[in-house]
Amino acid sequence: MIAYGNVAYFVAMLVLAVPAVVLGLLGRTITRYGMAATVVMVTGLMLHSPAQAPYLAGFLALETALMKGHLAFTGRFGRKVAWERRLTVAAALAPLVVVKLTAAFPVPSLGFIGVSYLTFRAVQVVLEISDGLIKEFRLLDYLYFLAFFPTLASGPIDRSRRFGQDAHLGLDATSYSRLLGRGLWLLLLGAVYKFVAAAWFADRLGEVGGGPSGMVAYMYLYGLDLFFDFAGYSHMAVGASYIFGIRTPMNFRLPFVSESIKDFWNRWHISLSFWLRDFLYTRLLMALLRRKTFKQKTTASHVAFVVNMLAMGLWHGIALHYVVYGLFHGILLVVNDIYERRSSFYARFHRTPAYRIAAIVVTFHLVMFSFLIFSGHLITL
Repeated sequence: MIAYGNVAYFVAMLVLAVPAVVLGLLGRTITRYGMAATVVMVTGLMLHSPAQAPYLAGFLALETALMKGHLAFTGRFGRKVAWERRLTVAAALAPLVVVKLTAAFPVPSLGFIGVSYLTFRAVQVVLEISDGLIKEFRLLDYLYFLAFFPTLASGPIDRSRRFGQDAHLGLDATSYSRLLGRGLWLLLLGAVYKFVAAAWFADRLGEVGGGPSGMVAYMYLYGLDLFFDFAGYSHMAVGASYIFGIRTPMNFRLPFVSESIKDFWNRWHISLSFWLRDFLYTRLLMALLRRKTFKQKTTASHVAFVVNMLAMGLWHGIALHYVVYGLFHGILLVVNDIYERRSSFYARFHRTPAYRIAAIVVTFHLVMFSFLIFSGHLITL
């Protein structure tokens, strides 16, 4: 099976969904059955790539040990021991760092399905334990959160406390029926996005010629292919989550009507951009302000923007085009912030229809150029 990629996966998912639907329409909690279904689906995915199985198992064992150890340590010594928190966060991030580094060299792959998404979920739990927001996490609940099969391979990156509320509170039959209808619609829409729209743009990519006009055509075709493919399996993941009673947050919200780069990152890969905002940008900004690294708050904010988006680029990989992609968006966010703070033209006209349309057009083209960078097609020239 390939997650959201072949008939076997969809058949297995739909067969396993039937008992979940029955439980939901009866107003029963789906969690225990969802755990069993996750074991079955993850096993099926590992049968397709058996070499990944020990790495995934080792990852889950490591992250579970770190989570339990961190809970025990903070329970005994409090949450103010900085070195222990930093060491635990570094250890939780280590599998992702190792996978990304080894991918850049001609060595056997250490990667496994969903490593990026799994790592960020695990790090979120560690940080919220440090913040005192999580004081207990049962083993099966933690593993279910990490490995929940609809979002294992493709995200979105859910939050553990939100996930736990859905898993344990459950829904009445009426509420579940509405969620089920929405989930089926998202599965259908995601399938159309991925297997119709994305496939069409991918086919056109193969016909692109050389020269400047070919580069421009490649930029738009690749950008639209990327969106429909990514949004497609994200929509399907959310739809499948709904069927199992988990209201996984949406990952896309009409990104191509964004009126600025800041607005774009509130609409594109939302779970990743909000994760980085909450767990990197905000914390880095507070640290810079607390230490008075810069005289002005805006300078600290701009540095945090660039670091935040660089991390976003590196999350995809350590290849040069990913690094440049992240830096490009970091610089755009800084320019966007300076412009909105200081421009009298913006203050006077930004609410007018003509300005908003022009802003959408400009943002769309900047985003498409950034996708050209992301593709590696530009950097390799």
